[in-house]
Amino acid sequence: MAESDVGSRGPAAGEPVDRSGPKISRLIKLIAILGILIILLLFGAALAAALTAAETWAPVIRIFRDVFLLIFILESALVIAALAILMLQAAAFLIMLKTEVKPIIENARETTRLSRATAQFINSNAVDPLIQIKSFLSGLLVFLRELIRIRNLVSTEAPITDHKDESQTS
Repeated sequence: MAESDVGSRGPAAGEPVDRSGPKISRLIKLIAILGILIILLLFGAALAAALTAAETWAPVIRIFRDVFLLIFILESALVIAALAILMLQAAAFLIMLKTEVKPIIENARETTRLSRATAQFINSNAVDPLIQIKSFLSGLLVFLRELIRIRNLVSTEAPITDHKDESQTS
C-alpha cells in the first residue's frame, strides 16, 4: 500500500476513537449560551414586570433579588476558599523547594568539588608524569638523531680531507 493510503484511512477496527474533545467543548459552549439566554430572559421579564405592574411584582422581584444575593455570597465564599487553598499550596510548594531542592543543589556542589579534586589528582599523578616522560624521550630522540647526523658528517669528511692531501703532494 502507498503511504497516502495508510494516512487517509481511519483507525483500525480494534483502535478506540477519541472524539470526546470536540463534543465536550461544544457542550460547554452550548451550556454557556443557554445560561446567558436564561439570565437575559429573567432580566427582561423582571424589567417588564417592574415597568408594568410594580406593586404586584415587587414581592417576586425581591425574592429573585434575595436568591441572587445568596448565590453571589456563596460564590464569593467559594472564591475565598479557593484563594486560601491556593495560598496553602504555594506555601507547601515553597517548603518543598527548601527541603527537596536545597539538598539537591548541595549534592551537586559536592559532586563538582569531588570532580575538581579528581581531575587535579589525575593531572598530578598520571598526566604530568606522562608528559615529562614523553618530553624526555623526545629530547633523547632528537639528541641521538643529531649525534648520528654529526657522526655521518664526520665520517664523510674524512675521505674528502684525504683527497685534499693527495692533491697537495702532487
